[in-house]
Amino acid sequence: MIFNVAGLLSGTLGDSRQHKIENEQLMVADHLLTHINGPIHLIRTDRTVILDADITAATQAICSRCLEVATVNINVHMNEEFYPLNIDLMDQFYGSEMDDDFYDDPALIIDKQNFLDLTKGLGQALIAAIPIAPLCKDECLGLCAICAVNRNLIDCSCPQIRSDLHWKSLDKLLDKGAESPS
Repeated sequence: MIFNVAGLLSGTLGDSRQHKIENEQLMVADHLLTHINGPIHLIRTDRTVILDADITAATQAICSRCLEVATVNINVHMNEEFYPLNIDLMDQFYGSEMDDDFYDDPALIIDKQNFLDLTKGLGQALIAAIPIAPLCKDECLGLCAICAVNRNLIDCSCPQIRSDLHWKSLDKLLDKGAESPS
């Protein structure tokens, strides 16, 4: 996911380019991200290139309820500003040098050959969007607290525990005829 932005950098303020990511994959932090797709919109500013993208991807994770492998779909809206090292292509009135603070994230740099490498920044955004407690499906029943079988696959005959000690006082309401939310 590398884009040559030399034409964009040497163009005029407000120039833009459209690109599309189609069925790419990345390995980031022990996660294989697959089916990466989405439109990329690049816009030239006075000193940078702004990227606006809506990206979808998929990865495998362990379901937090049943502990089975689950496919997790990820959606990310990226809006980042990339900084060129080759400032000579940009507007002349800004000079040829920039402050050291200008390059604060190496994932957001356009290299001297004018290539914008989206791989690292997109990988970071996709990993950050993976849910903390992924589910195999929204209605996952999880594991039985008594016999530990996957309740999505087997209806166990264990007595279902209505609540734990923290909710014991509320059980009196159910005993009096109040409706349970489930």
